[in-house]
Amino acid sequence: MRKARAFLTAVLTLAAATACGAGDGRTEITFAVADQTLSPATASYATVPETMGYFKAEGLRVEMQPVANAVAAIQAVANERATCTYGSTANAVTAIGHDPGLVIVGTVNGNIFRTVAPAGSGIRTTADLAGKTVGVNLRGGINEQLVTGAAKTEGSPLSKDQVLAVGYGAQAAQALRRGDIDAYSGYDSSNLIVGELLGRELVEVSSQTDGLTGTSALVCRKRDVQERPKAIGGLFRAFFKGMVFSQENPRAAIQMHWKNFPAAKLAGGKETDLSTATRILARRLEISAGPGSAGRYGLQKNEDLQHTLDTYLKYGVIKDADARGVTVQALTDYSLVPMYNDFDPEKSRQEARGR
Repeated sequence: MRKARAFLTAVLTLAAATACGAGDGRTEITFAVADQTLSPATASYATVPETMGYFKAEGLRVEMQPVANAVAAIQAVANERATCTYGSTANAVTAIGHDPGLVIVGTVNGNIFRTVAPAGSGIRTTADLAGKTVGVNLRGGINEQLVTGAAKTEGSPLSKDQVLAVGYGAQAAQALRRGDIDAYSGYDSSNLIVGELLGRELVEVSSQTDGLTGTSALVCRKRDVQERPKAIGGLFRAFFKGMVFSQENPRAAIQMHWKNFPAAKLAGGKETDLSTATRILARRLEISAGPGSAGRYGLQKNEDLQHTLDTYLKYGVIKDADARGVTVQALTDYSLVPMYNDFDPEKSRQEARGR
């Protein structure tokens, strides 16, 4: 409860600071963060652009609004409680199917959803999961759909009895420790935390889904993109500057993040926790940072993103959707890509090296 109150105080303090000086000519934007704990993986966009003055340089005053998950974040945009968000492309596709007023303005690289297993288990590929029990955070989520879909495609299908909901963090680590599960299908940062809590090395289980890209999307309302292109383009230019900075110096990004949001520290923010948090952010950016497959930040080749969407449909990640509407052209508006790519990444790297 104390941590929850401290976290709420931090958020309210940020909101109050955002409200102050509203007459300074800067444009107000609310950004829904799809992570209520503001974990280390959010530092590159939830803190660095503000601390480094990237938002201010764009004439923006941005309020970060933490919410429970990607579904809640996209819903906040749909309900006009937030201007834009960064979350699961699968959730964005489902939301756009119900609300065509939403649009994807870009996607980041790679696939953060991965399966891990203890190094000594001998499990190295999805085929090795045959006859094994796989833990997921909850049943029916994207993690389960990807691992079961890949296993079926690779000729080693997992039955429903072989998938067990074990939650996150300590619960998942305990399930591995007791031998209730042989592997855990989570995502990059949660997998690292499970490994730390378990006290044993976890290795990634290779899967054909590892090569998917564009699995996380930048989502806004179409109306805002059309009526406020300078503000939205500036928002994501600052977003990608923060990503470049954080990839160059993830430790500095975490230190900034914890100073801004003290309640987001891992177990009090000791030196060992700072090291863990740095690794979590570095791993996220190892997967997602850099220009997309089309050569620009936020932009994947149409065929690459379409392959991700088709895989989601095939594996049931995207449900109750009209397959004819799940196309790159129907879901995206790339008109702001030139604007948010109009910056020098090397300048952000130099700034990071100087911290």
